[in-house]
Amino acid sequence: MTGADPGFDPYAHLARRPDASAACPLCGGIAGVDPHPELGTVCRLCGAPRIVMPEGATLDDTMRSALRKAEAARKARGLFRALGVAGIVGTAFGALVSLPILFFSFWASLLTVLFISAPSLAIALFSRAKVASKSKEVTASLDAAWGAATAELVRTGKAKTPADIAKALGIDLARAQQLMTLVSVDAEIGIAGAPTVRVDTSGSVLPPDPRFAELEARAAAEQQAEAEAAAAEAHAQTTERAK
Repeated sequence: MTGADPGFDPYAHLARRPDASAACPLCGGIAGVDPHPELGTVCRLCGAPRIVMPEGATLDDTMRSALRKAEAARKARGLFRALGVAGIVGTAFGALVSLPILFFSFWASLLTVLFISAPSLAIALFSRAKVASKSKEVTASLDAAWGAATAELVRTGKAKTPADIAKALGIDLARAQQLMTLVSVDAEIGIAGAPTVRVDTSGSVLPPDPRFAELEARAAAEQQAEAEAAAAEAHAQTTERAK
């Protein structure tokens, strides 16, 4: 016997439905998140990338789709990495087998290398290229998901500065500054589906965006050329009038 109230139900919490935002969008489990150096934050149950939004802001279908793409690319990258390791092992095995055969027959040793090491090396190189491709896909999908989450927070007034973003999403300040810059650039160039928002970056130093360095330099050169042409034309007109 316990001293609990007779009307107390110790299993009432099991019947209570948790908030939908507390569930992982990939596995559906109810658990917290852990920080991850590449993925930002991951689900404690399935290890997939996950974004926990503060109260009043939700993950839309775009964010969920981007997270699913990132997880699919991450798993595929893991498979290609394993395939690459198998290719390296096969290459080394073929080379080791061919060495003792070389003492008896050069051609037999060469055939061993061609039939074992060469295909294994090709598999290793192919896997390396696919790993690089999948890594870029993971990065792009994560940027899309986290950028959309940042834009949602700004749109709903939950955050106005990188410090607000870092606190709301549980990320470091440097990553929050990158996300704010990404949202600002997407809004400026009018990417389809990108929300038109203005972010308050006062009091923070945002990293320069290398995508626009060349365009800015080209625009400055064109403006200078136009100014020089206008000055030359004005000088020519003045000289003509003096004659």
